[in-house]
Amino acid sequence: MDDVEDFETARRGLVATLPDGKVVADNGSVAFDVERFAFLEGDGAAPDTVNPSLWRQSQLIYQPGLYKVTDRLHQVRNHDIGNLTIVEGDDGLIIIDCTTGIEPARAGLDLYRAHVADKPVIAIIYTHTHIDHYGGVKGLVDPADVASGKVPIIAPGTIASFDKYAIGENVIAGNAMSRRASYAFGNLLDSGPRAMITNGIASIGGHNITVSYLSPTDPVTRTGETRTLGGLTFEFLYAPDTEAPEEMHIWIPELKALTCAENANHSLHNIQTLRGARTRDARNFARYLDETLVRWGDEVEVHYGPHTWPVWGNAKVIEFLESQRDTYKYIHDQALRLANQGYTPLEAAEVVDLPPALGRRWFNRGYHGTLHHDVRAVFTKELGMWDGDPVSLNPHTPVDTAQRLVAMVGRDAILAEGRRAIEAVDYRWAAQILHNLVFADADDVEARELQADAYEQLGYQAEGPQWRGIYLTAAKELREGILPAQFASASPDTILAMPLDILFDFVAVHIDGPRAADADIRLDFAFAEAEETWSMWIRHGVLNARPGASTDAQATVSGPKAAIVGLLLKPAAAQSLISKGAVSVSGDEATIAAYAGVVDEFDPNFAIVTP
Repeated sequence: MDDVEDFETARRGLVATLPDGKVVADNGSVAFDVERFAFLEGDGAAPDTVNPSLWRQSQLIYQPGLYKVTDRLHQVRNHDIGNLTIVEGDDGLIIIDCTTGIEPARAGLDLYRAHVADKPVIAIIYTHTHIDHYGGVKGLVDPADVASGKVPIIAPGTIASFDKYAIGENVIAGNAMSRRASYAFGNLLDSGPRAMITNGIASIGGHNITVSYLSPTDPVTRTGETRTLGGLTFEFLYAPDTEAPEEMHIWIPELKALTCAENANHSLHNIQTLRGARTRDARNFARYLDETLVRWGDEVEVHYGPHTWPVWGNAKVIEFLESQRDTYKYIHDQALRLANQGYTPLEAAEVVDLPPALGRRWFNRGYHGTLHHDVRAVFTKELGMWDGDPVSLNPHTPVDTAQRLVAMVGRDAILAEGRRAIEAVDYRWAAQILHNLVFADADDVEARELQADAYEQLGYQAEGPQWRGIYLTAAKELREGILPAQFASASPDTILAMPLDILFDFVAVHIDGPRAADADIRLDFAFAEAEETWSMWIRHGVLNARPGASTDAQATVSGPKAAIVGLLLKPAAAQSLISKGAVSVSGDEATIAAYAGVVDEFDPNFAIVTP
């Protein structure tokens, strides 16, 4: 805690703060408010309800504003989950990552133009496929300029691959992902020492943001590709299957500036996100960081990231990247060493600890991923979901298990053991044993309150902000009931931006298989803008679709994509769409009603801490 260098570097280069400390949406609502985190001001010790390491990290990232990183390169930081990086070219601006929403992206660009250079945006670069790096794109460019080729969008992987992972990962499983994210990122909590602090890599603002999407137009598919933008050279290192399925590092030789996207941060990253996403390859993190050091390590003078603050000086950057590389490789190698000795994921996670040379570096602490769940994630990536113990191969459901255990032991005995554990400061065991009472009887208020006490203390102790958010949200929902969702990754813009094959994949996960088991539904869809027809059929409880009209469709639906999407996802509203002329139907309209009868709707507020 005596190492205060980060406080100097996190504040280095401040040019301007947000006007009034707020990002304001077009409708006047506040999308981000600095004052929400004013409790972090000052250099005082952490309160008893916050892990001191997390308190320190949160103070560091409570620095929203426009910063000069180096000549011709600025960042707007902590006005959104993601940074807005702006590179000044000779004839315009190159934006690297776009924040999560239109409002913070536009506010960041306005702040830059007011204080540095009022130039047009001439290129957008997405470093990877996560929503906080592309969601604000329409706040920065006119979609018509992208469509015409005037403003390229450069991104890793093929266009189809980037679309697949950017949209598919966030939308097809988006309802579950958003609900889990509401726990992990504290979206349902207030801010303060007893509630949400930060998410560990940035402040969390409001929820009144508009997520947008534009597909890339200029793909990077191999290391060594370059683009000349605004008189500057951008060289790319293609790094797939790392922090995101499609990701890349960027080197600007004229500025001696490097970003490794989210493969290097002032935090340990997730090998498996708690919100839910594809498990990542820790070995690839290390492999591509090492390749980056080989290619540009001798020249680099600054490393900037899409989260947190930069690292300056060649020796410091190399030390930072080498340490992050070795941390991910240590986690990977030690997890598999223990797996090969017969350890289960949980057993390995309890004993793996980083060597002091790695674990005592602040930027390797678990402010996003944690050592515990990253070790378990390596098992998942390399060995799959089963831990190797026969007892976990086909267990009873949590509710059934809880009811059996309560019947065997008795409610009063379990409640007494929960109280004893809390008094003994054994909060993990208290939460675990009381879980059985809550799942055996969700109306057992006494058990819910007691388990909430245990979760609350676990949250206060957690160094990882996602663990804190999960525990404190669990406590809040046990006491108050399920809280309404505040944010959804499956925004209207991302759904409408889906390529048609991904759209039908998204529709397919809405089909209620048992209800559709005997269905025979055959529909063609003619999309006006694309001048393209797709055939869709449901048999054996499965929805399939392919391009081209069929010869046996029972009905054909024609119209613009937005209206057809409405019919596909909300078929009960089909008659309204038809009567308003939004879509037209030729053939048997009863087929639409049959389709509506097998479509499921997702509850964004499904239960987590209760059955």
